[in-house]
Amino acid sequence: MIVVHLPPMLRPHAGGADALTIVAPVSTIGELMIALERKAPAVAAQLEDSVFNLAVNDEMLLHGVLQHPVKDGDRVEIVPAISGG
Repeated sequence: MIVVHLPPMLRPHAGGADALTIVAPVSTIGELMIALERKAPAVAAQLEDSVFNLAVNDEMLLHGVLQHPVKDGDRVEIVPAISGG
């Protein structure tokens, strides 16, 4: 089981939930995204249309995100990208 924590802007697309639990067996972020799309297609659609970062167990992912390994018990956070100038 992997818990995916949602930022406030995505919660309305998940029925108000602040987190979604993925119980499907997944071993990478890419597989997790497929499972998330099956569980919450509206959230997945928002991820495709906006810029978000991901963190696994409080470690921000920068490179090779889709291939990054995940395991049972991991905490994944969807973090809105912040830009400035």
